[in-house]
Amino acid sequence: MPLNTTTNNLDKTNVSNFILTKDIPRHRWYYFKEGFSPLLVETAIKENNIKENDLVIDTFSGSGTVPLVSSISNIKSIGYEINPFMTFVAKTKLSNVKSNTFDFYNDKILSGIKIGKESNLENYSTFSKTKENEKWLFNKSVLRGFEGGWEATKEIPYEVAKLYRLALVSSTMMNSNAIKDGKCLRYKNNWDELSYTKNTLLKDFIENCKIISEDLESTRIQKEATIINGDVRKILSENSKFSLCITSPPYLNSFDYSDIYRPELFLCKYVKSNNSLGKLRLNTLRSHMQINWELPKKSKFGILYNECINELLKRKDLLWNKKIPVMIQAYFEDIENILIKLKRKAKKDAQLWIVVSTSAYAGVHIPVDLIITDIGTKLDWELVGIKNMRNMRNSTQNAQKYLSGIGDTKRLRESLIIFKN
Repeated sequence: MPLNTTTNNLDKTNVSNFILTKDIPRHRWYYFKEGFSPLLVETAIKENNIKENDLVIDTFSGSGTVPLVSSISNIKSIGYEINPFMTFVAKTKLSNVKSNTFDFYNDKILSGIKIGKESNLENYSTFSKTKENEKWLFNKSVLRGFEGGWEATKEIPYEVAKLYRLALVSSTMMNSNAIKDGKCLRYKNNWDELSYTKNTLLKDFIENCKIISEDLESTRIQKEATIINGDVRKILSENSKFSLCITSPPYLNSFDYSDIYRPELFLCKYVKSNNSLGKLRLNTLRSHMQINWELPKKSKFGILYNECINELLKRKDLLWNKKIPVMIQAYFEDIENILIKLKRKAKKDAQLWIVVSTSAYAGVHIPVDLIITDIGTKLDWELVGIKNMRNMRNSTQNAQKYLSGIGDTKRLRESLIIFKN
């Protein structure tokens, strides 16, 4: 898809969010609300005149937008992602299975869904109806349809099976009684009257498979990408130098993204208990407080950072969690360490594009973009510019109650920071 946008009009194209992907081949296989648009990646590639032998990377790859755009454009790329489910999504989107090979196994998976199979999640937590649960994520018929289809995928080649598994989990989430809403799952209106069954699951599965088959036929992968599952703070390789990094770290909004995608992690067997989910959380960027991560050691992140922390400490009685100032400190320590590693890995004149959002707690606006700019320039990254992508409604707990703090806490901004090595 040719691109006619530049960094001068990025704020007019919704490129900082995933909304534009619903009709784009392969990207539409799984909706990832927190991702940015393929248009941002195409813009960065065009602006940097990236060639096929250059390396493009993403340190927080999510559902794999950067590797996918790069691969379709015949450009070498690497994506790093801590969440094993999102790693699976990214790898699956890069499949080059032929559409007729994919279609060949369709009846087998449909039969598995129709037969169904008892799921281990039927009596676990809030996954299904029990005597204790007033609300539940899935009706048992849906869970059993999913499990029957998953079992059928074990009998076909894995390269094809993962496509069906992605269609299965996507369809199952469409038949969930809850939807993703910010930092949590929210139950749908009249959720108990929707009466989802494996028949409604089948209907959505058939439609999702049709989309995948069409996209396999219309959009081929030109160059295989590498998707690495792990903590980028520990595994960022310095063996090959990148020409462009496009990334969006978790926002400083106390959202636990491993919790938002908890149903998918359990459905796909990546975690089997809350204990194993907790181990995953320990390896995520310190942008939330749902786990007792290691306390930060660094605290010198510039004047703006100091002003915000000092103001927050004055308002500590207004904070909904006393750990918020330490979380903010840990967040910027993680960002600084990643910027240090990226500096070593960057080619001369390589660019680093970072999409971030500001945040607010107890009426104190945290200018994340400007603080990251302070950190980056002190590490000898050259600032090319900061672009305001869009303004956003502030949904942070308690933030709208206190509008007399530092900055405008009523509206947050999403920004693109561009550094050059």
